[in-house]
Amino acid sequence: MVLTLSELRKALVAEGVDALWIGSGDAHQSEYVATSEERRAAVSGFTGSAGTAVVTCTNKSETEGKAALWTDGRYFLQAETQLSSEWELMRAGNKGVPEVNDWLAATLPEGSVVGVDHYMLSASQAERMQARLYTSGIRLKALRSNPVDKIWSDRPAFPSAAVRPHPVTLAGKSHHDKVEDLRAVIKQQGCVACVLSMLDEVCWLLNLRGDDVNFNPVFYAYCIVTLEEVHLFGPLESYGDDVRSHLGAGVKLHAYEAAGDFCSDVAQVGPVMVDPAQLNWALFEAIGSSRRRCVSPVTLPKSIKNDVELAGIREAHLRDGAALTAFLHWLEASVVGGETVTEYSAAEKLEWFRQQMPMHISPSFSTIAGYAANGAIIHYKPEQDTAATIGTDSLFLLDSGAQYADGTTDVTRTVHFGDPTQRMKDCYTLVLQGHIALATAVFPEGTLGSRLDAIARVPLWQAGLDYNHGTGHGVGAHLNVHEGPQGIGFRKRENEEGFRIGMTISNEPGYYEDGAFGIRIETVCVTIPSSTPNNFMNKTYCGFETVTMTPIGTKLVNASMLTSKELTWLNDYNAEVLAKLQPIMEQYFPGEAVDYLQRECRPLVQ
Repeated sequence: MVLTLSELRKALVAEGVDALWIGSGDAHQSEYVATSEERRAAVSGFTGSAGTAVVTCTNKSETEGKAALWTDGRYFLQAETQLSSEWELMRAGNKGVPEVNDWLAATLPEGSVVGVDHYMLSASQAERMQARLYTSGIRLKALRSNPVDKIWSDRPAFPSAAVRPHPVTLAGKSHHDKVEDLRAVIKQQGCVACVLSMLDEVCWLLNLRGDDVNFNPVFYAYCIVTLEEVHLFGPLESYGDDVRSHLGAGVKLHAYEAAGDFCSDVAQVGPVMVDPAQLNWALFEAIGSSRRRCVSPVTLPKSIKNDVELAGIREAHLRDGAALTAFLHWLEASVVGGETVTEYSAAEKLEWFRQQMPMHISPSFSTIAGYAANGAIIHYKPEQDTAATIGTDSLFLLDSGAQYADGTTDVTRTVHFGDPTQRMKDCYTLVLQGHIALATAVFPEGTLGSRLDAIARVPLWQAGLDYNHGTGHGVGAHLNVHEGPQGIGFRKRENEEGFRIGMTISNEPGYYEDGAFGIRIETVCVTIPSSTPNNFMNKTYCGFETVTMTPIGTKLVNASMLTSKELTWLNDYNAEVLAKLQPIMEQYFPGEAVDYLQRECRPLVQ
């Protein structure tokens, strides 16, 4: 149920504010959040994972004001469908569209007050808002209670699912050693403690996993590491005897709500390391003048996977590739055979195939399954009542992934079960050329992903085409499917780090023709050393190893557009997929699915 704006404006009047800022995240700046934290969706009806809503009340009126929602190009079409006429869609990044803070400054009169739940935005966000609004005579007010919660009568309970240890046989390093590494940094910085609030960083540091958030194996907690102890703040009922034994006496457990007071107390001892881009405004202010600003010292080590994690990631992608390939065979046979398969039922069936594989836990995000025009909605999520029936007349885009105990997967394939048009084949081949260009790139270690982004776009640019999303994101080791600090996109990320050996990244260029079809080819890669004939300034050069193992079918490829090197890469990749997947599929999906694998991996000739 979407909450009414009149009720929300009534709550704003009671708080004495003229506008309310509502983000997508939670108190930990998470991309995916528990259902109890989906306030922006509850207010606007827009369910995309990225977006910011602002609601104003003119002259303290419960019925007058504006409602605007900002989201990026991945979600424009979805937002158009989900937002009511009361809302104005702000297409972030488009020419002439103001940023949220500029819009507030232009919309509200001098002397206005903008309210924000001080747990629901980062300290750096709050500082930017304060600075911009101040120039227009507008004040940012930290709200101690969230107005949305006051009117959200059926709000789900805050999660407290059981937490579980992540064994060192999969983590590759004990949490004791990780904590000692962190303490060495704390000492080096002349501090007494470090506050961690990102859920995946807490999980990685302590080798724990949870189920509080759909798709991401994390749990709600803060972690404060001092030079003597580790303090974990979360729902105490979540920690069973196995977790307490795993953590040991050096980790003290506290109630989730006690984190603020503890931050104030530890700040009295000495300087405390905090990352203002991650830590929420409330805890940031609780620490006060003892803050020592830094990029979280856990972010980079977490992103550089050790040998055990990399081995698990590779194994997980083999099992995942077998399941996905078997599913694609089933889907083709069903659709061509005249069975009714919708985007929704296909996504459900795909999960069944993945469930047959060892160590499978859950999807890693909500499956994107778009047929024909729905494929052009970049983050389209099929619903049971409205899902299109998959046919043989257009493209089907499938972006999906899974959580396995030893790795996280994310893969996109675009297929056609009939006779594709020349336009489809040419556009698909341009996307493939960009994918191959990035997969074969060689670059100095430390290169920013924002410098690599153009490599994947050049073939499309040369045809006057493009795509309105980033080209790659980091992928966790049985953690969040999206992670930093690495990424590949046309904008430099906050606290972006250059590529290091051992980092993972997705490679996912695409093309989307509104009202017609969508194309995306996505694999996960690992950053590896690259051998070069020269070594300028003694630099280490890197490249990417593609670890996703699912055929890139050749039906949609216009072979005449490929260079000999591109053709060799495609054939070599599919040959590797065949060699690695066939034994697994013969064990779990024998028969016609293996025949399908062999067919899809046949070399393409010009």
